[in-house]
Amino acid sequence: MTAPASHRRQKLRKNPYEKLHSKLLTFAANAELDPDLTLRNEFLHLENMILRGLYFERNERLKFTDAEKQELAMSASKVRGRSKVKASLLSPAQVVRFSKQALGQKYVSLFPKAKNPVRVKKRSKEEVLLEIIETHPRWTKKQVWEEMEKYFPNIPAFQVYDMLYDVGYWDAKPVVRGIPWKEFLKRFEKVTWAGDFFTTDVWTDHGQWTYYTLFFIHLETQRVFLAGTTPHCTSEWLIQTLKWWSGGFDTPFGPDARFLIRDRDRRYTEEVDWYFMQMGLMPKVISPGAPVMNYHAEQFVRKIKHECLSHCLFLSGQALRKVLDAYVEYYNTQRPNTRFNGGCIIEDSTHWQSEGEIKKVSQLPGLLNYYYRERVGE
Repeated sequence: MTAPASHRRQKLRKNPYEKLHSKLLTFAANAELDPDLTLRNEFLHLENMILRGLYFERNERLKFTDAEKQELAMSASKVRGRSKVKASLLSPAQVVRFSKQALGQKYVSLFPKAKNPVRVKKRSKEEVLLEIIETHPRWTKKQVWEEMEKYFPNIPAFQVYDMLYDVGYWDAKPVVRGIPWKEFLKRFEKVTWAGDFFTTDVWTDHGQWTYYTLFFIHLETQRVFLAGTTPHCTSEWLIQTLKWWSGGFDTPFGPDARFLIRDRDRRYTEEVDWYFMQMGLMPKVISPGAPVMNYHAEQFVRKIKHECLSHCLFLSGQALRKVLDAYVEYYNTQRPNTRFNGGCIIEDSTHWQSEGEIKKVSQLPGLLNYYYRERVGE
């Protein structure tokens, strides 16, 4: 009995690669692969898996983590020979070194590592400051201080400002109009007066009152006169005083007076300055917060308080006025003045006597005393 036609067709369609496939399986089962090549293939396979995961997951710059470096290092350290050089973009030695550094930084200390300060050549603060000023001549003091902090951390601002003051650096170049102040005082001291107020506490029947005293001092002769003393010191009171001087009476400043140095007291209004100018005095206002510009008046205030007023207790305004008049007379005619080499401002026949009996005159007994020699025959 013959086989059916369908069976004969299946035998004719048999796979022609069946013998080759069987030979390949036999070769793979009996073949021996190079162990170095196998390790290299395993390393490349692991590396490709890590790189593929990093790229497709985050899609950013590829950076290995500590765990990935250690995993690559364990696999790459087994590779030997020439294959070790071509195993990775990073050599196994580098991978091992990076992993050791990461582990060392991670477990050496639990405390935060201090930031390395900027290394600057050892230079003095003055050198750095002068270099900053030359580079940025229009900077403000605050900008210079902020720049100095980059070179000297935690440097205080006042120290930088003092250094800037010593080298003559200001926020902006001052506009100098006219002559300097010191030269003005020296050139026009013969025609210049200075004025100021000082206060004195007086105990009255109505409680403690504060009396204000207005005085003026001549710069060249240092002669002082009192304009008045009042517990209600206002611009109106000052105007009434100036009106009394300009109402037919000779002004105590003299005919040669030209300038009056004053501070920025609120009592000096525009009307007050107008009256001063009517008497021939041009007010010269000092700078804000600079009492040293009116040091002649400030020195007199210190002298009268230290030598007289601080030793007295006043119970009325009249008593205060008597003491003030006595001290001004003592100051102008009897008190030695260093400006005149120990002489007095206003001298008479009792001064500079080397012979005769010593006499004593007391403006205030026990406080203001004047000694002189009486001429023989008087």
